[in-house]
Amino acid sequence: MTFRLALKALVLVAAGIGLGLQPASAAVPRQLTVLIAPGEMDEEKGLGHVDITLTLSQAEAEAGDVLFSLPIVIANTVTVADHLMGLMARDALGEVPLVVRDDPVALAYSRHWLAGRAVAGPLVVTYRAPIDNTPPRRGSGPPYQLRTEGGGFSAVGNTFILLPPAGLDYQIALDWDLSAMVPGATATSSWGEGDVALPGTGPAPQLWSGVFMAGPMKRYPETPQNAGFSAAWMGKPPFDPAPLMAWTKTLHDWMGDFFQETGDPPYRVFLRFNPINAGGGAALTNSFLTTYGLATEAESIKGTLAHEMIHTWTSLGPGQWYSEGNAVFYQARLPWRGGLLSTEDYLVDINDTARRYYTNALNDTPNDQIAPRFWEDTRVRTLPYDRGGLYFAVLDDQIRKGSAGARSVDDLIFAMIARRRAGLPVTEADWQDLVARELGDVGRQLTADMLAGKLMLPASDAYGPCFARTTKPFRRFELGFEPRSLVGDVKTISGLDPGSEAAKAGLRNGDVVTVAVAMDSVQGDPERTLTLQVTREGETFPITYLPRGEWVEAYQWERRPEVPEAACRS
Repeated sequence: MTFRLALKALVLVAAGIGLGLQPASAAVPRQLTVLIAPGEMDEEKGLGHVDITLTLSQAEAEAGDVLFSLPIVIANTVTVADHLMGLMARDALGEVPLVVRDDPVALAYSRHWLAGRAVAGPLVVTYRAPIDNTPPRRGSGPPYQLRTEGGGFSAVGNTFILLPPAGLDYQIALDWDLSAMVPGATATSSWGEGDVALPGTGPAPQLWSGVFMAGPMKRYPETPQNAGFSAAWMGKPPFDPAPLMAWTKTLHDWMGDFFQETGDPPYRVFLRFNPINAGGGAALTNSFLTTYGLATEAESIKGTLAHEMIHTWTSLGPGQWYSEGNAVFYQARLPWRGGLLSTEDYLVDINDTARRYYTNALNDTPNDQIAPRFWEDTRVRTLPYDRGGLYFAVLDDQIRKGSAGARSVDDLIFAMIARRRAGLPVTEADWQDLVARELGDVGRQLTADMLAGKLMLPASDAYGPCFARTTKPFRRFELGFEPRSLVGDVKTISGLDPGSEAAKAGLRNGDVVTVAVAMDSVQGDPERTLTLQVTREGETFPITYLPRGEWVEAYQWERRPEVPEAACRS
């Protein structure tokens, strides 16, 4: 390993200089510097590494205290925690012995490195995070993991940056060493271009919610900027990202006005390849990480971009049903109202959500049962999105009709945003109070019904005078076996229904499978087949089938041709 700047830091710490940093005091905040030094990337093999140096101006720990941590698995995504290389911690007395302690294995759990002796004063930690583009064994999850493409790398901080525990605030600086990368390489993160200091002071784990990218990036606009909208990507997407990013910037500016944003805060979109869930993404600090596959079309990810940008203003709140529900409600509605989406495309978005929800055999699952089952069954995982989105449609319709069109759900969302900006709570009780002021006990009951798993059914004209409710037949999404079979590193089929399409295609209990698609997207498309790579008795082969079961009638909306287009948007 080569840690040129790290070695300099170690020499200074050993000499008691500590990189010019002072012990923490009321006047001098603790400082944390993260130096990121990407190595040479092998794009053909999908391999590479990133060297990390953490420098803390003041570390105080007794033997057995946690010095730093990193998730092992987060949101079904494996990090570098159990295969990082060359980990070393040193203070003024020399190397600090480290003791590893893992949390109990769960859907999300972490590794902690404990001090083998007392530590005081400046501390420098160095290690190498290896990069391997092999598709993740656990299957679908947010696109957090380290990847290399186009001669560079990208990742979310929660997969490769060890950090001291929460509880103390730091002045945080991000530094880059790009000397091992190809000529012309640049670096960016959710906090700015190149070397940056995060504003104010804050807890170290905030770095886990940011995107990091370095290499021969392509940019929109071509000249990188710290304020306002910008985008970065590497490699060769199957479409030209520039026009898509121009559309996204226009929408971002329109949304900023809609949500009454002041100033011009930074917002970055990062694009990268995803072998499992192309088109998916993750909303992160000041930014959104979106993904593409080998055949992704730009139009197909506009909805995802819109959805995730909405989280910039509305993500904090009573729960996932709130943040994801209002994002689903607005993801096509706002581009449509802003003239950036056709009425036909808006209708497609409404019906996609309705079809997935009304054909979902588990759509009566109470909200308090979703979190424990979130990663084991896509039918449960999509409920905060689908049921939440339809709840907001019902609520909006009731508020508009109850106020003779003078008010809408927008006013309640604006009130929640105003509370957050004023530093006030944004809890479920606060939301319930706002709803009750508008609709009285009827409003409280609507929210209680949604949380209990009762059916959310907007009125025929809930989406405006241009649309009317109808029904159409669809087959339910049905894997044909226990969905938990697809969770974990080794996926073994169990609970196979002998009459299912999976069984008819030849799948058996005990088969070990690899799946290279996200179940959420398969669930949402009634015509999409599922291919499982099956290993049985030492032989591996594919099984493809349509994961659908019984036919059911599902609510849909259709365009009323007698209503002119000018009367549609509101």
